[in-house]
Amino acid sequence: MTDLLTLWGLSSGRPRTDIVLPGSPERCLSRRAMEDGQGRIWMLETLRPGQFDRRERIARALDRLGRAGLPVPAYLAGPDGCFVVEHEGQHHQLSPFIPGDPLPQPEYIEDAARGESLGRFLCRLREVSGCIHEFNDEPPFLLERYVDELMAAMAARRPDLYETLSPVLPALTPLFEAWPSLPVSFCHGDFHPLNIIWHGTSAAAVIDWEFAGIRPCLFDAANCLGCVGIEDPHALVRGLAPALLCTLRQGVCLDRTSLALLPEMVLALRFAWMSEWLRRRDEEMIGIEAHYMRLLANSLDTLLPAWLNILGE
Repeated sequence: MTDLLTLWGLSSGRPRTDIVLPGSPERCLSRRAMEDGQGRIWMLETLRPGQFDRRERIARALDRLGRAGLPVPAYLAGPDGCFVVEHEGQHHQLSPFIPGDPLPQPEYIEDAARGESLGRFLCRLREVSGCIHEFNDEPPFLLERYVDELMAAMAARRPDLYETLSPVLPALTPLFEAWPSLPVSFCHGDFHPLNIIWHGTSAAAVIDWEFAGIRPCLFDAANCLGCVGIEDPHALVRGLAPALLCTLRQGVCLDRTSLALLPEMVLALRFAWMSEWLRRRDEEMIGIEAHYMRLLANSLDTLLPAWLNILGE
């Protein structure tokens, strides 16, 4: 396996089984830490069949972001300029390993400095979004369709959960009606504190871009806020969350139309997390998520005014 490093012109080295790689390993066939002959550490990923085209697009987008100065672990191009390298019928990608500090959970939700750092990243990502063209020909992501399909699956396989979450759906009608007209930009797609390499309270790198694409501009912020709130719903109005929103406002990345529907977007994106808990058959998290979603649905009318008050509006 160490010989694979030579596909990128690197000297052979050794596997580093002592290094725990961050992120979600299930998003490819395998990922492992490798050290080359010069002592540099890399993350070597072996892709599943069918991942080639999209992972090449993602890598090209990350290359653009890296050249624009954003903190991303951009993939290394092979000799032919492609970022996915084929060897003996398998496809591989190589990116630099970036060490970081562990994220204190749930204490991180109180760190305003983390919220400011995340907000600055999202503002910068928005600024350079126009140079990312790799996803322009993808069909638009329709969150309403995703929710409807998930609810249909629940009705067939988990009628108990379907009954629990059905009362949530009417609260999402304004978001789904406005969805086609919301301003969009290139988004990470799964932006939350565990997909960040932290150096202290600063975001040193943003990882796991497998869900990247063109989305409503506040998609990433909504996903991040939802992950803060499930730690403690009260944290949506203190610590990291308001610092994130204020930083987005200062960066002119919080337009009024999107902000007015931000609570609904936070709620809607929790369906993706529910899908993840169902896939993992994690009954504890399924129960926690269902309770959280019902709580969010019942708090929409108070959450937006609270955020507007924090923003001084």
